Amino acid sequence: MPIAPLNNQVVFKKLLSDEEILKAFIKDFLDIDLTPQTIEVEKKFVPPIGGVDIEIDIFVDDPTHRVVIEIQRERYDYDFDRFWHYHIASQLELVKSHKECKLERTVYTIVWFTRKVREKQYQRSLITTRQISETEQDESMILYPHQLFFLNPFYLNEKTPQGLEDWMTLVVESVNNPTHPKINLNRPIIQKAAKLIDDDELTPQERLSILDERDYNNMRRKEWEEGRMAEKQEIARNLLAKGLDHAFIAETTGLSIDELESLI
Repeated sequence: MPIAPLNNQVVFKKLLSDEEILKAFIKDFLDIDLTPQTIEVEKKFVPPIGGVDIEIDIFVDDPTHRVVIEIQRERYDYDFDRFWHYHIASQLELVKSHKECKLERTVYTIVWFTRKVREKQYQRSLITTRQISETEQDESMILYPHQLFFLNPFYLNEKTPQGLEDWMTLVVESVNNPTHPKINLNRPIIQKAAKLIDDDELTPQERLSILDERDYNNMRRKEWEEGRMAEKQEIARNLLAKGLDHAFIAETTGLSIDELESLI
């Protein structure tokens, strides 16, 4: 069956907000038997935590865990800072008053990047951030169990945790091979996932939301690219004013010689 692309937030949110699929994914990845009390899509904290009014794609609470899931198609320079804020804010929100400072839930923040990235050091299927404490005797201990994960299925490899393989393959195939996806249909939960995002079964409202998101993402990408170009041009002008060699400036900024000459 053809499946809708999971690099679209509308489709991804539909998939992972389904309780059975969410529980199976978390069990495969974190080996946690999640028992959701709430599953919220586009969650906001009221009042906002810190200086940013964040909106969380999928927000889940059970008696002992809090799971935050974000879907990010583009890779921006500020992503790691941004999602660290999401991770910390989701912990701070658990503190309801000065009398209840103990965090009764462990927070797991999972960020899915759904496209390849430019930076080689980030071309990994899984990046895990843990808060590890150290003593003066070079001892390590985990005082805070909360964890932040960055997943990128486009770098699936033999060292990727086995529990992620079916889910990462589902994402990649939905983007690269949506008409005839090669996914593990031997697993009933993957069968259900494929059926849930069956492209032929999307509602008119879902299709409209997908188109709206594509338009928005294209606009954001264009704005970002224009901003990067303006930054490169400003650096080039400063270097040109210092009389530096054009070839050196072109190599430093990534601009072509013709583009440099247009700035003179």
